Amino acid sequence: MPVVTEIFQKGYHREMRKTRIMIVAAALAAVMALSGCQESKVVETVPPETTPVTTVTEETTTEAVTSETTTTTTKATTTTTTTTTAAETTPAETEPAVTTTASGTGTPVAVTAATAAQNPSGVSTGGSHTPAAPAATTAPQTAAQTYATTLAHVSGYRYGSTKYEIKHDFEYMRDLNSDFVGWLKVDDTPIDLPILQASDNKFYLEHDFWGNYDYTKVGCSFADCHVPITETSRPDNVVIYGHNIRTGAGLAKLTNYYPARYGSLNFYITHPIISFESLDGGKSQYVVFAGMFVNTQTKHGDVFNYYQIREFTSESLFYRYFEAVFDRSVFYNPDLDVQYGDDILTLSTCFYPFGANVDTRFVVFARRIRKGETSVSTLNAYTNRSPLYFDYYYQVNGGSWAGRKWPESLIKGYSEWKKTHP
Repeated sequence: MPVVTEIFQKGYHREMRKTRIMIVAAALAAVMALSGCQESKVVETVPPETTPVTTVTEETTTEAVTSETTTTTTKATTTTTTTTTAAETTPAETEPAVTTTASGTGTPVAVTAATAAQNPSGVSTGGSHTPAAPAATTAPQTAAQTYATTLAHVSGYRYGSTKYEIKHDFEYMRDLNSDFVGWLKVDDTPIDLPILQASDNKFYLEHDFWGNYDYTKVGCSFADCHVPITETSRPDNVVIYGHNIRTGAGLAKLTNYYPARYGSLNFYITHPIISFESLDGGKSQYVVFAGMFVNTQTKHGDVFNYYQIREFTSESLFYRYFEAVFDRSVFYNPDLDVQYGDDILTLSTCFYPFGANVDTRFVVFARRIRKGETSVSTLNAYTNRSPLYFDYYYQVNGGSWAGRKWPESLIKGYSEWKKTHP
């Protein structure tokens, strides 16, 4: 018994010590909890997910962008090389381009964005016409805007994306954007707009005058990039591209020159004159002498790369080019001719009567009115009942080309030249 009692007492004391220890531990834990202390834990730190900036999916929304509070633009100073493509996804160019086969783009807008930036192309900052510098904004730049400002084209926007008023003032417009090279106007139509010229033929398809990416795809009307228009020179043939917008904006009204669309030549008869004011020689008037509906895809037949001839380096090149133009022209005016040495204006817009899958254009040709010409007659103009089209046109509408039937007097000097160049 004494041994058992001793063992019991020892066990009893051990249990009491454990109980006291547990009570103390519990009390300590309660105190720590009340004081805000927590048990230390090892937490794995995961870096935040980053969004790649090298791949951007282009949006196809047609909703107009009405807010200008997020259009802060940082101009890229690094130029990358891109493939030059002609406006409206025109096929890649191969020189020369005359040979053919007969087989078948202002109401004042409030300043709401962008800090004034120095023009990377070095436009003068002097002059009383210079707009006041806009207030800075802290609006973040979106992924799409970052993409838009890192394209190959380094713009001449002195004031970034700030939307100062567009107005018919050369010095003012040139100061806002050094890509401005001229002003195009057809009376009584929406064609009364600035013409730009970039370092490629793609940038202004999807950017507005102030350098913003244009989600509506209206873009700007612009001159072909290959031969610069400057204060002292311009190409023999100024090719201007612009979108055909359903609202009538851009160069949409060019299709009014197509008699097959409206059933008559009334638009040509009443609108034969186009004004083009350019850097090289002030305001000039041009008279329209031809228009054509053409295809851009070889899978649909004949392709005439009209946009590739910008300089007429010889009479033969001139004659070959315009005999191809008149083969396709949808109207003729026997009271007008075109001659080697004339300044030519070529206006091109998309036109999809067969749907977007058949990539076609309507193109209008005009020549500068010569010194001494005081009047232009359209009274004898007539529709060409059999212009040269392309295979797909004939597949849908039937018929075929009836051959060259235009009067050779439409090209001054052509008949004599043809005698030795059959």
